Amino acid sequence: MKKLKKTLVSLVMALLLAVTIVPSTNVTVQAASVGKVTGLKAVYTKGKTKLTWKRASRAKKYEIYRSTNGKKYKKVKTVKGLSWQDTKKGELWYKVRAVNGRQKGKFSSTVSVYTIGGRISLRQTGNSFLSAGTSVFALEIWNYASKKPAFIGCSNNGRKMTDFPIYVYNKNTRRYEKSLTNEPYYHGALSSAAGETDLKTSILHRGKGNYIVYVAGLGMIYPYVNAYDNQNIYTYYINTYFKIGSRKYRLRVSSNSSYYKDYQVQRIR
Repeated sequence: MKKLKKTLVSLVMALLLAVTIVPSTNVTVQAASVGKVTGLKAVYTKGKTKLTWKRASRAKKYEIYRSTNGKKYKKVKTVKGLSWQDTKKGELWYKVRAVNGRQKGKFSSTVSVYTIGGRISLRQTGNSFLSAGTSVFALEIWNYASKKPAFIGCSNNGRKMTDFPIYVYNKNTRRYEKSLTNEPYYHGALSSAAGETDLKTSILHRGKGNYIVYVAGLGMIYPYVNAYDNQNIYTYYINTYFKIGSRKYRLRVSSNSSYYKDYQVQRIR
């Protein structure tokens, strides 16, 4: 009996000793992850590409990556805000991610732009004796990149390349003038300098440099054509679309006196 008690006491002591020498477990609390950047947009205007995006959760800074071929990316800038401007020319791709110390969030979706510019002559020609008063606009386009756009065309939605929407903005009323048929824009078409509208959309195949594209403003008949020539009151806007490979871009140009700055380019597909 004494031997049994002694054995039990020994076992209890051994168990107590084992418990006391078990190393304590360190509990690591992992910090919340950094959110993914969303809403990334790229618009080329005034000679610069402006990137904007939405705030990511727990982000302290944002890393901006750029590519010239859509495949290989290189970090070009780290910023604290929600925008950045780039002066590099060409066809460019961008993606952004949020960082917080050593933590890095997932990359945003990629966006791209193509550096092309333009201007509109208020009224190159056009009167009541030419195509029933059709105005012919000279749309000058210059290409800052080495590639050649596959074609140029215009439409209200970038799909049907037979119609040029010509928007007439009234600076006094701060509204766009409706057409004679109560539409939000006037119809136009690719044309020659004489207003002949049988040109193909491959007009930009001529090579490098600037291009003069003529747009016949169908429906802008007298006396409205002459009235809209008042640059102090009216500004024309034309949206054109062009392709680089399978990628489609929109160029929005203006007849404003600051036309070298008053244009925008953005990827739409």
